[in-house]
Amino acid sequence: MRRLTIEVAGRETASRRFRAAMRGRRQGEYLSFPDLETLHKVLTPRRLRVLARLQRGGPTGVRALARALGMDPGNLARDLKVLKEFGLVTEAEGGVEVPYDEIRLELVIRKAA
Repeated sequence: MRRLTIEVAGRETASRRFRAAMRGRRQGEYLSFPDLETLHKVLTPRRLRVLARLQRGGPTGVRALARALGMDPGNLARDLKVLKEFGLVTEAEGGVEVPYDEIRLELVIRKAA
């Protein structure tokens, strides 16, 4: 199963994960954002709806997807462009698809040391 974890993570987390990977420990697939504001700019509620619809319906053409979501095809095309830039959507036979079996959004708030 291919799983992506989307997270807000600082440099320390990314460095720790990189060092572990260099020692041969599998780290999984992550998409990290430096802060919550950046995550929200990329993963808007509308784009999350697009991802959820593609996960349920499999590869879908842009026009059919726009109809299913009640969206303007031009707006959808712009959203898909952003999602493709971050690797969340890929081209597939029959349209576009999410290349992951599961996407997790992870937000951890820790108490200061």
